[in-house]
Amino acid sequence: MSSGASSRIPVPKSESVSGFQIGIVIFGVSITLPLMYSAGELVQGMGLSKAIIAVIAGSLILSVMAVPAAIVGVRTRLSSYMIVEHTFGSVGAKIINFALGLFLLGWYAVTAELFGRTLFLAAGEMGLAGVPEPAYTIMSSVLVIVTTIYGFRAIEKLALIAVPFLLLALSVVVVLSLREVTFKDLLVIERAGMDLPTAISAVVGAAIVGVVLMPDLTRYGRSIGDCLTASFFGMGVGTAIAYLLGMVPVLVWNELEPMTYMFVMGFGGVALVVLVFATWTTNVINLYSTALAGRASIPFGNYRSVVIVGGVVGTLGALVGIASSLIEFLITLGLLVPPIAGVYLCNFFILGRTDFSADNLQHRPAFKVNAFIAGVGTGVISTWMYFNDLSITTIGALDSFFMSIVFYWILEKSKALLGKG
Repeated sequence: MSSGASSRIPVPKSESVSGFQIGIVIFGVSITLPLMYSAGELVQGMGLSKAIIAVIAGSLILSVMAVPAAIVGVRTRLSSYMIVEHTFGSVGAKIINFALGLFLLGWYAVTAELFGRTLFLAAGEMGLAGVPEPAYTIMSSVLVIVTTIYGFRAIEKLALIAVPFLLLALSVVVVLSLREVTFKDLLVIERAGMDLPTAISAVVGAAIVGVVLMPDLTRYGRSIGDCLTASFFGMGVGTAIAYLLGMVPVLVWNELEPMTYMFVMGFGGVALVVLVFATWTTNVINLYSTALAGRASIPFGNYRSVVIVGGVVGTLGALVGIASSLIEFLITLGLLVPPIAGVYLCNFFILGRTDFSADNLQHRPAFKVNAFIAGVGTGVISTWMYFNDLSITTIGALDSFFMSIVFYWILEKSKALLGKG
């Protein structure tokens, strides 16, 4: 997919690609160090059989939510930013974009902490202990910041190589791990500590930002069929496989740290290279996306300064230990982010506002109050409900998503009735 298409104009048909190609990109994004840790925490908290149920349910929910978002992308051929602007207004879109930037920065902080921990553990395994873990976090973050400023295009290409290698390495680790114990034996291992709705919410939260931003990829699609392929293969199958690859070795070796169990298996040097390059490229993309969101929402500071500020803030988040609350972070994402998609999907499919022409956009209000109230208000309400053990569907992300659609529809219909009166 070309990176030359502007975020403010439709992608030309000449640059379109197949749904399978889009799905591969989404699949690749799923293979990350934070997801491996999340998979490990799930399987340690509930056992493999229940964790698989949670992953399948979460992946299916993500796929179903991604399909309409993907269809909006292929029909409009516009970026998610323009779709959000169409729905929330130019000023409202800046606020929403800023919030998405904060969520992405949270991902950067989580990945930075796990990156530093991986380097620290690798140094210890190789007999190079002595440098404290925070120093590795800072050093790796400096590397990511500098790369994001000066070498993003090169690292974007490197990601196309590093991520498949991580997928291959994890597949080999799983195959070799299953020589120690059968998959059937793993299924009967019981663990207590995490309930099914919490686990499903964590799986959804891990990829929910990707659902909201789905149009950024599917605007390159050719048809509705491509949307189905990208959503169910990339978001569904990809997420499920990524979690399974992360869960099996944790249970076999009783070790949460990928670097540690790979060293135990004799993959030390190869594991270090693969994990470092995959995590490095992933976090460069995280910081780059954060910078773009920041630049779109805050009208001052150049790209370089935004990258530096974002990198420093994200590193501070890593140093205070945000990854220790990874599951809670993912659940919170799964509560606050779905209303953004819920509102713009209601706007497009239910209210029938499909005119994305430049002229129509110019005559839209700068701040669409109902959309903003529905998006932000539902996120706050659903978060309060979740942490007070209240739910409609038992899955917080689904509550948040569907409530935002209904809330926005009611507000818009009420406005129309009052206007007629």
